[in-house]
Amino acid sequence: MTGRRRILIAGAVAAGAALVVFALASGGRSSAAAGSTGAGATAAVVRTTLAAQEQVAGTLERAGSYTLVSQQSAGTVTELPAPGAVVGRGEVLYWVDGEPVRLLYGTQAAWRTLAVGVSEGTDVLQLKRNLRALGFTADGALKVNDEFDWATAVTIEQWQRAQRAAQTGVLPLGSIAFLPGTVRVTAQLALPGDPALPGTQVLGLSSTDLAVSVPLDPSLRQLVRVGDRVQIQLPEGQTTPGRVIRIGAGATAETGQTSSARSGSAGAGAAAQAGSSSAGGAQAGGGPSPTVPVMISLDRPSDARGLDQVPVEVLITDTVHRGVLAVPIAALLALAGSGYAVAVDEGGTRTLMPVTPGIFDGNLVEVSSPRLRAGMRAEVPSS
Repeated sequence: MTGRRRILIAGAVAAGAALVVFALASGGRSSAAAGSTGAGATAAVVRTTLAAQEQVAGTLERAGSYTLVSQQSAGTVTELPAPGAVVGRGEVLYWVDGEPVRLLYGTQAAWRTLAVGVSEGTDVLQLKRNLRALGFTADGALKVNDEFDWATAVTIEQWQRAQRAAQTGVLPLGSIAFLPGTVRVTAQLALPGDPALPGTQVLGLSSTDLAVSVPLDPSLRQLVRVGDRVQIQLPEGQTTPGRVIRIGAGATAETGQTSSARSGSAGAGAAAQAGSSSAGGAQAGGGPSPTVPVMISLDRPSDARGLDQVPVEVLITDTVHRGVLAVPIAALLALAGSGYAVAVDEGGTRTLMPVTPGIFDGNLVEVSSPRLRAGMRAEVPSS
């Protein structure tokens, strides 16, 4: 049992309504234990599965942040969305010379004009996926692959017709931007009238998805894997389930004042530069402690609706023990000197049984003893 768990168990015992220190007599009973129990409340000794958990600090925040930059070779920024605006697939991010720059979903940046004759590529595949998702398929002729063929050009023309734009079948560089998903505008980094030159910062954006970032202590790295289930404790005490979706490749030391980490989605390339900031505690020498960045998605995002940039606690499963005996933590009694016991009601007789505590899960603690059996009744403080 680790020192941390030993302290927690001792604290839970000390917090009991009636903590009594017993000296074991021969046969495992104290003189006070002989005879009738006169007992109050009892709880069953159960055989069950317990999972020990580590509690770590995290921050509930948007899953990604981006800086959108212009890719046009020339032009003037003519219109920008207001901060707080949400932009989805096919919608307008901003306008240059009165022409829209539209959002499409993808992890590879748009880096060239897309037209018949370009080589195969992931950008073409992303484009086709988006066109199909928007409902344009050239009457079914569009094949979703990485080849830009005549059906792709016809499908673009259909999309352009729906926008009441010139039907060219061509998407010039800068007319679309690939980002991982729907975004929220966090800042206007340019003003109407500014030149839209390559690399000009135009908008600050964030994902609309909530996630929890955890700057994990490297000593706990072995406890988490991508796909692991966790429990997230929200500010008002309610819990909601989540899943580990990303783990940093190694420990990094970064400065900051809070235990939080922001992670931009990679792959937006020239169209979006991922913004990042994370924090850890200070080392003994005054520098920041190294941490491993972990990102956790929420299974039920609606549980955290209206929350952003708030501290949360994450419960990570440490150890699972199956088929063990367990009692309420409040049933543990501290023995004189050291160790613990459980007071068991055996047919009206109160018997102290020494036990060895194991892991704890919620209000239950694993106990082992050669004399303890499932179904026995252990004394607990009366409420």
